Amino acid sequence: MTETILGRPIDRVDGRLKTTGQAKYASDHRPIRSTLHGVLLKSTIANGQISAFETSQAASMPGFVRFISHLDGALIRDIASRGDAPFFPGELLTPFLSADIHFVGQHIGIVLAKSREVAEAAAATIVVHYEQRPAQLSLHGSNVTWERPILYNTGEELQITRGDTKAELRNAVYTVDQHYGTPAEHHNPIETSSTVAEWDGDSLVLYDATQGNTNSARYVAYAMGVGESNVRVVNQFVGGGFGCKGFAWPHTLIAAAAARAAGCPVSLSLSRSDMYTSCGHRPNTEQHIVLGANAEGQLLATRHTTRSYRSPVGDHVEPCGLTTAMLYASKSMDVVHEVAELNLPSGTPMRGPGEASGTFALESAMDELAETVGIDPIELRRRNHTEIDPRNGRLWSSKNLLRCYDEGAAAFRWSERQTAPASRVEGNEYVGFGMATACYPGYRMPARARLKLDRSGQVLVEAGVQDIGTGAYTIIAQMVAEGLGVAIERVTVRLGDTALPEGPLAGGSMTTASIASAVDAAIQALRDELEQVGVNTAGANPPLFDLFMSANQESLSVESGSETMFGFAGGQETDLSFYSFGAIFVEARVDKDFGIVTLPRMLGVFDAGRVLNSKTAESQMFGGMTFGIGMALLEETEFGPDGRVLNPSLGEYYVPVNADVQQLDVRFIDEPDYAFNPLGARGIGELGCVGAAAAIANAVYNACGVRVRELPIRLDKLMEGMKQ
Repeated sequence: MTETILGRPIDRVDGRLKTTGQAKYASDHRPIRSTLHGVLLKSTIANGQISAFETSQAASMPGFVRFISHLDGALIRDIASRGDAPFFPGELLTPFLSADIHFVGQHIGIVLAKSREVAEAAAATIVVHYEQRPAQLSLHGSNVTWERPILYNTGEELQITRGDTKAELRNAVYTVDQHYGTPAEHHNPIETSSTVAEWDGDSLVLYDATQGNTNSARYVAYAMGVGESNVRVVNQFVGGGFGCKGFAWPHTLIAAAAARAAGCPVSLSLSRSDMYTSCGHRPNTEQHIVLGANAEGQLLATRHTTRSYRSPVGDHVEPCGLTTAMLYASKSMDVVHEVAELNLPSGTPMRGPGEASGTFALESAMDELAETVGIDPIELRRRNHTEIDPRNGRLWSSKNLLRCYDEGAAAFRWSERQTAPASRVEGNEYVGFGMATACYPGYRMPARARLKLDRSGQVLVEAGVQDIGTGAYTIIAQMVAEGLGVAIERVTVRLGDTALPEGPLAGGSMTTASIASAVDAAIQALRDELEQVGVNTAGANPPLFDLFMSANQESLSVESGSETMFGFAGGQETDLSFYSFGAIFVEARVDKDFGIVTLPRMLGVFDAGRVLNSKTAESQMFGGMTFGIGMALLEETEFGPDGRVLNPSLGEYYVPVNADVQQLDVRFIDEPDYAFNPLGARGIGELGCVGAAAAIANAVYNACGVRVRELPIRLDKLMEGMKQ
């Protein structure tokens, strides 16, 4: 075959399964044996101890089977004392280990019944008695203690100092000194977290809605006291995650423990309200940015301080300042992260963790600096552009950010922007333009893949990675079809099963980047295997699959992979730094009377290496930019004075709907980065949401002259500002 398959806008190979309802998600699995349904009982206090349960009414219900809590003994091994066990929990909380309560919504029991309806009704009747203790629920409480952590999941240092910011600020001609804030936010994937657990002796099969099946298997194996090979996790289809399914959470352990205790399979699906306390969220941030520049607008000093919180059993930190440390050429730099322990549910990575919330502050401050200096926002960024990574002095493996600015400005008609805020009015609306820089690290992890060829003309590729809705099935099919020279219709892809060759979790935008190297290695292994049976593969002409068909082999199976890791502690040292970049442009309109914001146009131009499927790549960026709309205008988790989530539903926690999203335009530079992996492709899943909220905020300011520094941008904030 001579036709290029990679890069083409090929429809999703799993699309028909999903649109016809044939794709099985975690809770769709029905073991042959009778399955019990579980419903969680959750704490209603933020700090204290359980003193008693009243369960008699629940126990009298027809169909009720059992209530399990800490009173049933140590059903689960303590994960908090795991030592160097190779798994990442969402929080260091072992369910049902003690009577202690750390936040509202903590899992304190599970009701098992013959139907979901009975389990829900029974759970609602259980009365819990507590011994309550004072709770710390605010970053501004009198007893708050601040600590300066490291980033637990990548090992990166969060406190960064370069040069002398105090001296450089004294030398600055222009300064910006402002505070910015982002609220707590929740992921809200369409599929809630679910687990079906089935034991066979000491062997366990879990159908789990997880972004990391290998991590979940190790987590459950340790907690259940069985070997890792005894636990198989299947997650062939996952209905989104955005990070809340990235690490392993206690509800998965509860399902496994309950199934073993009950002696039959257990299905546990979290309700939408459960999701607000069970599997993480993006904590709110309070950020202080100081920028100092010379007469030309070149940065002399940058300070970025972030304060946030973690739960008593969680260690997530929102690393807002890491983007600040690498994005622009500042002569001096101070980045500080401080975290306090609050009696609130645990945080976890959420699409662009740190990058999305941090760039809202940084890119808003850069917009303010451009106005202070009196130059165009794009020109300010040009003057502070850097061809080296300021953190380590390395060259970027590939960087086309200036092209993103140029192509975006031309396509968006940026030259029509009015410099003075609130100076363009059309009808009853203020009209403004805003922009911001997008960036995201290039992560890559070890991965393996298996290829199976047979004389029927079919190719099977197997990998343990998961597709959480991003298009991995399709991209992998394209990689293999291109590498073997076979029609994509002949390639079948199996993913999402720990029985398959191991791959990384679907997070950090690294699935494609990692599996590309594994597929490339497997194709090379196939070439080597064919050479062993006397087939000359030099030049691969005719295609490799045709060479296999010409050999005297009924079938051939090879497995290989790559151990290379970039972007994490312990990763391979190189002379290069890996990042993706982009520029996001927004037109905002603000109603003069009511402060209602509409966004007629958004344009993103992105530099993410080679684009392997233009349709799925564009779709990912549409999703990321839509995420930015939600972050800028709508999303906010409200905690009450007692630590309860006040809006744990999609009826009260607002996310963008069709009417909020108008014209989105996505373009790619599409320049391969072969230093990163053999196909030249970096990850794109999170890049589109980074900078989007800032671009919207900057456009709103340019439209109406009101600078909102605390997200979300609600009409009451704008109306108050426009009246002044």
